[in-house]
Amino acid sequence: MSSLTAAVTVEVPATPEFVQVLRHVAAGLAARVDMPIDLIEEVRLAVTEASSILLDQAEASALRMRIRRDDDSIEVTLSSDATVEPWPTEHALASWPWLVVKGLTDELRAEPGNDGQATIGFRKQRERVAR
Repeated sequence: MSSLTAAVTVEVPATPEFVQVLRHVAAGLAARVDMPIDLIEEVRLAVTEASSILLDQAEASALRMRIRRDDDSIEVTLSSDATVEPWPTEHALASWPWLVVKGLTDELRAEPGNDGQATIGFRKQRERVAR
């Protein structure tokens, strides 16, 4: 399988009903890395929970998701267009959704994006099967 050199970026309105669009895009790209169905579902859930953290922080008009994939993992970065300072907040890092995303992913980070916008990123590795 060849590597994807460009990132896929999706922007949706910052409302819970549009998180489903982000979930489907992430799952589709996870499937392209040949992740097993249980890991694809973990990616979907991680996107849902990370989105809920962002929606809980400040009133935003848009959520953005950027995904890069390689032969054995995907890297997802979610952000909103709302300014959240300081970011990450203690509330966000202590929240149940944060713990869920942390448990489902191989790498997790929260960092300020452009202009103080909240950004959450995670990596999900495809499990290697021993032969």
